Amino acid sequence: MTDIDVPQVADAEVATLLRAEVEDRWPSGVPGLDEVVRFGLVPFGKMMGPWLAIRSSLAVGGELRTTLPAAVALECVQVGAMMHDDIIDHDGQRRAKPAAHVVYGEPTAIVGGDGLFFHGFAALAECRQAGAPAERVAAALSVLSRAGLRIGSAALQEIRMSRSICPVGTYLEMIRDKSGALLWMACGVGSTLGGGDETAVAAFGEYSDELGVAYQIRDDLMAYDGTHAGKPHISDVRNGRPTLPVLLAHERASRQERRRIEELLADSVTSPEERYEAMAELVHAHDGVQAARDTSYHHVQIAANALRNLPPSDHRDALAELAVPGRLV
Repeated sequence: MTDIDVPQVADAEVATLLRAEVEDRWPSGVPGLDEVVRFGLVPFGKMMGPWLAIRSSLAVGGELRTTLPAAVALECVQVGAMMHDDIIDHDGQRRAKPAAHVVYGEPTAIVGGDGLFFHGFAALAECRQAGAPAERVAAALSVLSRAGLRIGSAALQEIRMSRSICPVGTYLEMIRDKSGALLWMACGVGSTLGGGDETAVAAFGEYSDELGVAYQIRDDLMAYDGTHAGKPHISDVRNGRPTLPVLLAHERASRQERRRIEELLADSVTSPEERYEAMAELVHAHDGVQAARDTSYHHVQIAANALRNLPPSDHRDALAELAVPGRLV
């Protein structure tokens, strides 16, 4: 494999360009639907999806200019999905501020999420005007659509898994399709727009799927490892969602304790705080946190290995930095 000669792009430059794009499209004070769209986008989160799209494109020889509208598209689609997730999960906070449905009401927040999806498709189409070949834009649109359907199917499966225990393997497959596909949406769009060959696109598929599993496990752990970042730490227990630390503790528990874990998931009457405290005690009693952390290490190593199929470049190195256990947990 030969090195790819592409311009060096610092993470700070990527973030600055993306923020400028969003501010230009949805300036402060925009009315109507765009007001709700801006509320979801600003203040900015980590923008991992846009970052992955740009790095994936540059890693296969793509151009920042032709990928930037796609990066905006990824942020729109992923924020729209989060806006809907907050309604489904009854979570009242997002990015250290009230969730959109708390501020605007559920009907408006649903429409706002829909608006973000369509803004995303429109932004991706702009890659053609920015100089990307039409066939690459069409292929990237297909990636975005198929990834979205994969995420939707997994989200439905997760809802149907609520209030009960499932096998660990079933859970891992579900989060591969939910969180892995979310990262594949970004890596697949970026590598496709950048002109990646089949080997490169396949490498990004494995990388994103495995990294997505590892990142979802990190989110699962936040409720039990003292981090308590992101969504409310009682959210999964409140909604009866089995997570990896709980499922691993259930595997190791006595019959009586397994029955208690099942009761806590099924219970919708006792206060969420009480259920969470009882669940956390059981998770820690059976070392569910460390067992889940070990599982995340396994998946992040597979993600790192997948990148070896890409040509050496600083952009590949930047992507590899995400696949380091210390970055996750």
